[in-house]
Amino acid sequence: MNKYVMEFIGTFFLVLTIGMSVLAGGSGVIPPLAIGAVLMVMIFAGGHISGGHHNPAVTLGVWMRGRTESKDEPRRRPSRSDLHRRN
Repeated sequence: MNKYVMEFIGTFFLVLTIGMSVLAGGSGVIPPLAIGAVLMVMIFAGGHISGGHHNPAVTLGVWMRGRTESKDEPRRRPSRSDLHRRN
């Protein structure tokens, strides 16, 4: 259960940062640095708990390589997909 909560929190802050960068109309080098910094902090903060799968494409790639169990894949989706769908 902890890994799903950590993925939800990490994805929330990632999507929040991307949304705020778009709303602020940022251009140049600052928005990508902000997004990268938030992703780095979330992976360092919760990577040891959830594996740092804040992006569904990462989880899909790891699952396709056989590095995660198939029973965990459907459980990880709801913690991220609701946030990604809204934007």
